[in-house]
Amino acid sequence: MKNLKTILFGAILLPSLAFAQETKEFQLEGKAPAGLKKVFLTYYDYNTNDPVVDSVQVVGGKFSFKGEIEGASYAGLYFREDLNDFSRREPVKEFWFHLNEGKTIIDASQGSKAKLVGGSKFAEQYIASENELVQERELFKNTNYYENVSKIDSLQKEIQKINAQQEKIESTWNNTVAKNRLEFIKKHPENTMSLVYLENLANTNNPEYDIKGMFANLSEEIRTSKRAERLLNTLRARALVVGADAYDFEQNDVNGKPVKLSDFKGKYVLIDFWASWCKPCRQENPNVVKAYQAYKDKNFEILGVSLDSDKNNWLKAIKDDGLTWTNVSDLKGWKNEVGELYAIKAVPTNYLISPEGKIIAKDLRGADLEKFLAEKL
Repeated sequence: MKNLKTILFGAILLPSLAFAQETKEFQLEGKAPAGLKKVFLTYYDYNTNDPVVDSVQVVGGKFSFKGEIEGASYAGLYFREDLNDFSRREPVKEFWFHLNEGKTIIDASQGSKAKLVGGSKFAEQYIASENELVQERELFKNTNYYENVSKIDSLQKEIQKINAQQEKIESTWNNTVAKNRLEFIKKHPENTMSLVYLENLANTNNPEYDIKGMFANLSEEIRTSKRAERLLNTLRARALVVGADAYDFEQNDVNGKPVKLSDFKGKYVLIDFWASWCKPCRQENPNVVKAYQAYKDKNFEILGVSLDSDKNNWLKAIKDDGLTWTNVSDLKGWKNEVGELYAIKAVPTNYLISPEGKIIAKDLRGADLEKFLAEKL
């Protein structure tokens, strides 16, 4: 029985030991450029890639580093007195390679480049592999390669020139189309096609087009149509930029009590558009709850506007997600009147309103909401 316990204990222990990484000693030796007094070493941890920085004095033209690593680590030697001084023109500025366990020997005393010259078996294996690549690099000296590089540069310049010409033609065409549409709208205010053209012009977001003025010139029948209302909502939403006044609204809460945005004047208010059926909304709710708990006692409130159509689902989501702030909805789904007022095209969407009723931020997600509130409150 004792032996069985020992075997079982070993069976449990061995997998955990398999994950342990043994550290190994390295030695880095070399010859420094003539007259240099100090060398810096940077290498990146084999497992974490965290940087390690060290430095040594040059003695008799030589330098030597010792340390521990867990595996081959990308490393660089800086041959200068001050790591942050890039002004001096040293014969060799820096040298990058892979540092491994055992000894690695580098020679930076000859010419303008340092080189690996020997060391342990791991260093020798690495040097041999690098030397093979040096020979293979000869293919880049092929005349055709540099001719092709030159051709590519020339063709890229030609492509840029052609693109500029194409963009000029396209711009001319777009201006021609816009002029045609503008003339049509002006001549035919009673034609529903004028509203279609006006929508297209509005979507270009060109400030030169007086969309509101042209809309006012359309016939009353067109201006009072459902499609016209959609265009007006789009134009109103476009005005909802940082620095603009938020649109006031009124909608019933979970108890059927009317609530206005203006009821919260004097406080920072997050208008949070969401829905129980919206998975991204539900995933974001814990972040909103966390921000609310942290700042609800610091002049901060949340007004949730739900694009739900089923009251039971709406109330259940409020309870399940712990949304203890004021929640409103007219239960019209995507036809929610506040959603249409703010031209909500996707949820979650939110607006952060200042105590004065100004929009100060939009679509703050995750940690960004807490970070913004920390700066403001």
